[in-house]
Amino acid sequence: MFASLVSLAVAALPLVSAAAAPKPGIILIGDSTVEQNAGWGPGFCNDTVGLATCTDLAVSGTTVISWQHQPTQYNAALKACTVPNTFATIQFGHNDQKIYNTSVYGADLTAFAKLIKTKGCTPIIITSLARRNFVSAHVPDDILEPYALEAISVAESLGLTYLDLHQASLTYITKLGSTLSYEFNYQGTDHTHLDTMGQVYFGRMVADLLIAKLPMFKSFIVPNATMTKAEANGTL
Repeated sequence: MFASLVSLAVAALPLVSAAAAPKPGIILIGDSTVEQNAGWGPGFCNDTVGLATCTDLAVSGTTVISWQHQPTQYNAALKACTVPNTFATIQFGHNDQKIYNTSVYGADLTAFAKLIKTKGCTPIIITSLARRNFVSAHVPDDILEPYALEAISVAESLGLTYLDLHQASLTYITKLGSTLSYEFNYQGTDHTHLDTMGQVYFGRMVADLLIAKLPMFKSFIVPNATMTKAEANGTL
């Protein structure tokens, strides 16, 4: 009888552990193409359900280095990283590209990803959202590719997951063409930032990239087969 009770108790232990495992949380770190007013962050968080948190800490105009000098967002990130099972997406490049070469950018990104990891978060590197500038109707004028490749190199060297948003968004706008791509413009001829529709579309793109690389998040992402198909086909 006693042995049977022990066996039942041992058998129940994995179930108790699984039930006690904390839900994952996500914080978004990056520049204006991620932040709440004109980036994909709001669209992504609206596509999630059941996460412990989905918090957009991106700051417009920042580089990898200058973001770390934003006390409100920086301290919020450090606090969030003390919570077990918190992931931090890191997407920079737009402003770094204006100031630093790829070597400096890579070194900065490496140091920052290591820092975030030591603070307790699991870093996920995201390559820069493509700018919607075109040479002709279906030929984007892309100058961010070297920085996207550098971000991937950093992720691979550190053994981190990366989401190639740059290639996914570049492929999508190439299929769409300039006229339809400009419908995502934040205002006028702003081909970098996103209006409300753009936030939704590219937030969905990030969500799909995330579950493709980390299937553990699938149950935390609200499916939208119609939009996922549209992005794959290059339609709105």
